[in-house]
Amino acid sequence: MNEDAQRKEEEVQFQETDQQQVGEATEQANESMLPTDIPPMPSSTPMIVVLGLIAMLSGLLVVLVYEYTAPIIAEKERLALEAAVFRVIPGVDTETAKRVSFSLTEEKGLQILDEQSSDKANLYAVYDSSGSLSGFAMEGAAQGYQEVVRALFGYSLECECIFGMTILKSTDTPGLGDKATVEKNKKFMANFDKLDVKLAEDKNSIVNPIKTVKHGTKTESWQVDAMSGATITSRAIAKGMADTTGRLLPLLTKHLVEIRSAAGDGGQ
Repeated sequence: MNEDAQRKEEEVQFQETDQQQVGEATEQANESMLPTDIPPMPSSTPMIVVLGLIAMLSGLLVVLVYEYTAPIIAEKERLALEAAVFRVIPGVDTETAKRVSFSLTEEKGLQILDEQSSDKANLYAVYDSSGSLSGFAMEGAAQGYQEVVRALFGYSLECECIFGMTILKSTDTPGLGDKATVEKNKKFMANFDKLDVKLAEDKNSIVNPIKTVKHGTKTESWQVDAMSGATITSRAIAKGMADTTGRLLPLLTKHLVEIRSAAGDGGQ
């Protein structure tokens, strides 16, 4: 029995030794398959520096382009606005007419503006060749379907009404609420042929503020018949006019004498 136990013990030791040798041989084989010289990972610092410089340069270019183009865009908008002033006052002779720009606010009152003025004009008076007042142009702006819709409209003292309108800016849905489509819509543009904005007897408010109604339901001279398919744009145009007339017309009556005599002071 002792011999059998000894024999079994020797067999176990032999198997363990054999397994150990096989394991060592496998490790040596694996090590021999690995590259002896592994290159170090490159540092990310230079890449981060380059990306940072590119970002700074891109930002600087954006600022420079904006600074260069902003005055050009502003000048083009000013010229377009001035040309539109004469379009919204029917019957004016653009060859002989004069335009005077004003800033009219409750805080500062009436100010005649020239090309060097820092204040922004919100009222334009147009005079005929004899210096008589032909009408006013004002701007209305309100949120449309996509962004703010800006419209310039003419105002007549004689009828106390809006008697002309043009779109300065509208990026609403092409074919429905964009500038070209609105101005080609004769039925909608007819709203602004003597649109009533009469002042109350105390001259402090509009008797019937401008109101947009559903297409085909206009019954009053102060209502705007909305365009079919472009109700939001219609409301924006009407709201801009309502806000401007409600704010400016009461102030205008207080400074009417000064405005009538301003044709020789700053006419263009």
